Amino acid sequence: MNRHMWFTPPHVSKALRWVGRSNRTKSTLFPFHNQSSFHEDLEVKPTGEFERDTSYEEESLSQMMKALLIVAYSAIICISLFGNVAVCHVLIKNKRMHSATSLFIINVAAADILITLLNVPFTLVRFVSSTWVFGKPMCHISHFVQHCSIQASALTFAAIALHRRQVIMHPFKPRMSLVKGGLCIVVIWLIASCFSVPYAFYQKLERLRYGNKTIRIACLSSFPPPTDLYWKYLDLSTFVLLYLLPFSVISITYISVAKKLWMRNAIGDVTMNQYYAQQRKKKTTLKMLMVVVMVFGVCWFPLNCYLILMSTQAIDRNNGLYFAFHWFAMSSACYNPFVYCWLNEGFRTELRALLGMCSKKQPLRSVSADFRFSWGGNYCCKQGATTQQARESSHKNSVQTGISIVEFEH
Repeated sequence: MNRHMWFTPPHVSKALRWVGRSNRTKSTLFPFHNQSSFHEDLEVKPTGEFERDTSYEEESLSQMMKALLIVAYSAIICISLFGNVAVCHVLIKNKRMHSATSLFIINVAAADILITLLNVPFTLVRFVSSTWVFGKPMCHISHFVQHCSIQASALTFAAIALHRRQVIMHPFKPRMSLVKGGLCIVVIWLIASCFSVPYAFYQKLERLRYGNKTIRIACLSSFPPPTDLYWKYLDLSTFVLLYLLPFSVISITYISVAKKLWMRNAIGDVTMNQYYAQQRKKKTTLKMLMVVVMVFGVCWFPLNCYLILMSTQAIDRNNGLYFAFHWFAMSSACYNPFVYCWLNEGFRTELRALLGMCSKKQPLRSVSADFRFSWGGNYCCKQGATTQQARESSHKNSVQTGISIVEFEH
């Protein structure tokens, strides 16, 4: 156990450090780490044990570290809220983009918003104040939202991959309807909730006292006996079923889709220019979806490795590393809107219209009519082309390629 714990006054660390050796197996295997881990090495001792130590010190974090944490986590909150709300607004506002894929993208954004509102702020306050100040209900809710949101995101990415495979590998089969897409999302949240309920249910508030004064309130996990086995098997099963398995499915699916896209010949009577344009659209679509998944996986990978090494006692607890890895994992909620803007001209145009930054104040519908939201490329109508011509051209290319150019490609 690290004796220089940031979240515990020196006398508490000294009096309780022996507990760390017996509780080391509590370190979770799953990436969605119990954020009260710094308190899990503690166990409330009789009040007299603390009264004999006069080295009480109120501050367990330096002012510089507190300021750094406030800036870092506040940046996540602001960027994530603005970006993901903008994504939801653009997709919901434009009827042309109402499709199953759009629902999945909105679902990921909603999960990011949930974790931004109901987990990150509480984590920040607890890190800075070194205590839990939000009461017992939020102790349960915050942990539930953290686990459920991230698990729902991972399952949604797998659903998107399988849906894209269906669209590209079997272009002439019926596309998934909005109703079926909504049912898939309901099932995703039910599965995520089932695996998250134990983490939320087995939480308790523990008061650490110095004399007659409560010096810390910790939100701790308290699983039934045998605690170590219960914790280990729950984390391991969740890690395998809701992290490794979805990303394995995603990897295999996108590899097969990539082979199909790069090897497929032109369908129907198209010119070489049309064919190459279609290829660019398809490759950009695949690139965008793969980047979103890779960002999510990369953000959570360092924390995964750290917690696995902790669980096997290969390394000692390091609060500095945990702060860095936890912040990096939480920052995954910020990046998707930037990926969409980077790889899609249509989304950039809609976002500029939303922010009132367009030189010509046009309604959102006129923008989408020109760009058609080709999430596989930058589709623009020729100068002087009418809206009806744009629709006919878009429909023709959609039929020829087997990939719809509208609304996140159905």
